[in-house]
Amino acid sequence: MGVFKPLSESGSGKSFFLRLLVYSFLYGAVFINWIDLFAGPAHVPGYHLWLMAMYFLPFFIVLIFRGIEDWELALGFGLFTSLLNDTLYYVVGKWLFGFKVDLLDWYMCQLLPVCDKPVYFDFLLFKLKPYPWLMPISIYVKPYKPL
Repeated sequence: MGVFKPLSESGSGKSFFLRLLVYSFLYGAVFINWIDLFAGPAHVPGYHLWLMAMYFLPFFIVLIFRGIEDWELALGFGLFTSLLNDTLYYVVGKWLFGFKVDLLDWYMCQLLPVCDKPVYFDFLLFKLKPYPWLMPISIYVKPYKPL
């Protein structure tokens, strides 16, 4: 049953899953985007490695309380957090923090392989320049893993 195991349990399992879903949404849409908008790779060495850890770190607590067999739940919510960061980055920046950005142009870079802006992922020991199609592919693939 994987990630949806809590839905088949009692009311407390459904409540736990719903609270985790709401937390994951707020954590990814607001907190992670806030960090990403204001800290960013220019200020933190190895930023993208750190960011990937931040996606999943809060959900490893699920493994402590529910056991290692719920690793898919923790992984799924970490990926959901990452998806929210990838898709709501400048939406949150524009509406909550007043950033001036053309959302259509930004979504063209996020969802279609047409972006030619120089982007580098900093993983501390190395930097990676992704191909323009990498971001759209990662966004489209995330909802299918591991759900």
